[in-house]
Amino acid sequence: KNLSPKKRRWGLILGTGVAIALRIFFAGIVTQILDAPYVRTVGGILLLWIAIKLLLPEKESDINSGNQANTLWKAIITIAIADAAMSLDNVIAVAAVAHGSISLIAFGVLFSIPLLIIGSSFLLKVFDKYPILIWFGGALLGWISGHLLLTDPATEKMFTTLFGDSTMMINIETIGSLLIAIFVVLISKMIIRYKR
Repeated sequence: KNLSPKKRRWGLILGTGVAIALRIFFAGIVTQILDAPYVRTVGGILLLWIAIKLLLPEKESDINSGNQANTLWKAIITIAIADAAMSLDNVIAVAAVAHGSISLIAFGVLFSIPLLIIGSSFLLKVFDKYPILIWFGGALLGWISGHLLLTDPATEKMFTTLFGDSTMMINIETIGSLLIAIFVVLISKMIIRYKR
């Protein structure tokens, strides 16, 4: 969000490109680890870190022209990791439908490239006009992070053992995701206030 328009465009294109490559890679191996515990947990933790990072302002020294190349690479990495974490459910679904066929997986992912680029460009313009929406975006990432963490097979098994009720698990997922979304906003505000 702190890049110049030109750098931002390149960050968006390269970040999306890396994200697409990661999607194909993950979809290729996800059939082997479809029900493996802690896969969603790792994705949820990564997304939680990115959600908080999104809401924290960059240092002035990182925004100036001398350090914009460094900031560009940070943006590319952040976009790629966030997309990989958020698209975990999507990748699992694509892999299941394609029955492990890498060519079908690649086609499905490549088909989504224009949608990703157009959608991301539109959101950047909206965030520029209404910066407050970045906070809603951070909270949304927090919610998705919570969903990933609480739908991990290991987590679900633990809660099912504790409560013995699948209906209760739905409530736990909803409330837990909401609490993590609130946590992201509150911890980001605390860090910003502390740095001042």
